[in-house]
Amino acid sequence: MPTREPQNMQDYVLSGRPILHHANSNDGSSGLSENIAITDDDVFLYNKDIGDVGIAGHLDDVKQIINYHENYLVPKYKLKHDYYIGRHHKITSLPEKPLNKPDNRLTFNLPKKLVSTFNGYFSGEPVVIKHQSDNSQTDDDALNGKIQAWLNANDYGDVFSEWSKQADIYGRSYLYLYEVGILSRESDEVQTQLKMAVCSPRDTIVVYDDSIEHNPVFAIRYSTGAARQYGELITKDAVYQFDTMASGDAQGSLIVTNADRNDPDRVVKSDMLNFPALPVIELAEDSDRAGLFDDSINLIDAIDNVMSSKGNDNDTFNESYLVITGDELDDKQIEMLQGSHVINIYPKQKTAINTNDGKVTPSAAFLSPDPHDEAKENFLNRAIDMVYQTSQVVNLNDANFGMSAQSISGVALLQRYQPMQARARVKSHKMDKALRQMFAILFKQWSENANPNDLTFDHKQSIPHNMLEEAQTVKTLDGQVSDVTKLGYLSRIDDPAAEVERLKEENKEVIDEAKVNVDQYVTDQQKKAGVGDGGAHDSAGTTTDSTTNKSGQPDRPAK
Repeated sequence: MPTREPQNMQDYVLSGRPILHHANSNDGSSGLSENIAITDDDVFLYNKDIGDVGIAGHLDDVKQIINYHENYLVPKYKLKHDYYIGRHHKITSLPEKPLNKPDNRLTFNLPKKLVSTFNGYFSGEPVVIKHQSDNSQTDDDALNGKIQAWLNANDYGDVFSEWSKQADIYGRSYLYLYEVGILSRESDEVQTQLKMAVCSPRDTIVVYDDSIEHNPVFAIRYSTGAARQYGELITKDAVYQFDTMASGDAQGSLIVTNADRNDPDRVVKSDMLNFPALPVIELAEDSDRAGLFDDSINLIDAIDNVMSSKGNDNDTFNESYLVITGDELDDKQIEMLQGSHVINIYPKQKTAINTNDGKVTPSAAFLSPDPHDEAKENFLNRAIDMVYQTSQVVNLNDANFGMSAQSISGVALLQRYQPMQARARVKSHKMDKALRQMFAILFKQWSENANPNDLTFDHKQSIPHNMLEEAQTVKTLDGQVSDVTKLGYLSRIDDPAAEVERLKEENKEVIDEAKVNVDQYVTDQQKKAGVGDGGAHDSAGTTTDSTTNKSGQPDRPAK
């Protein structure tokens, strides 16, 4: 945090406040050095002619990026995290009230409410990932099974949810893919497996090239402490461990600590990589990389202030002074009122004001300020509503949401969720792009002949549905459209075509079971009539019975 709290928290946390104002370009970026620039959404750009191949020879540029990030961006991220957990700086940094007056510092933790609501909506159900290719050489079913097994082994639901939540808080978050060696039980050999972990932008930086495409070039993960900077410089080909303590100079230059002794220009073999892309993948909240509550922090501070004022008013009312006029209290009355706030006003002698021979009618009343409670309530309701509108998050505590979803039409539900759906749709596009970068690395490690562009991502947001209305719609469409189209109107059915196939299988099983029952019934009836196995057979194989003298003919009396 800065040495003094900023006057305008919202302006402070928003991206795009370059330090070098004189170096601004027409696109809003600022040059930090000959090779480094920072954009107005706090993204570092690096000289594409150096790129990831030559960055190991320009560790002074890496140090400059770290210094800028630590001094100017990390304090913003820390403030955002503090507001998320409920430590609101504006209300807590106010000067204390004089004369022991009530001094409540109430925080209404809307940032956490916003993030929890939106992240639960966006990633409450993990994204469904499928590979669908027209290439006959790719077995989609086998590959999809392999993908799902890897995702499950990495607890992808929890990892993706945390990845998304940090993007909501900070405006961006990172997924780090790294290799680990695992001993195989079958062959007793060490096999390399790919793992993933979420990294915070407070200690991780992804740097892009300054081309029109802004391709990711390298990433930095670092820590600081005791005048020391250490961490990793990550490219798609290697991981360089660095530490300022190894340099021994006063400037604290970065020195690579895992260089190969036989080839100082390269790192040790265990830190060499062979990835097709940078294994640190950014998930941006939107194109501006603004957090969910960045542009409503001032409103949140105002809500905290009014809530604290209301608390102070309540305390003041509880400590209101009792004003007694017209008569002096005796010692016993004063003793009974000890500890209370009492003001006793009475005349000592006859004055021009005191009429009726100096007799004044005694009175008692509480002296308390007008709290203007109605005006404060109106402001709170308006401000809270504006916070939800600004962040495009549905207020689930709104009185209109008190009614059951079954009593609200499907159109009305979608209209209420439309702003949050629009925000989620933008974020899902950002996540799809990031996931394709992740699977490009995964397919390369698996040596799979698969294209990440053939992947489909189904983001299932948690929206309440009017099931009765959906069922009525399906019933109305019966006989009008195909079964697949008809079942597509039921929100609980993920794959209508597969559901139709399952329904056919169930109907076939019912028919087969009914056929078996009918055959059994006919057989039983034949046995009862003597037509079954209980009848005798003549030499020709014709069934006979004791009641007949011919094959199948009833026995008649002789004439």
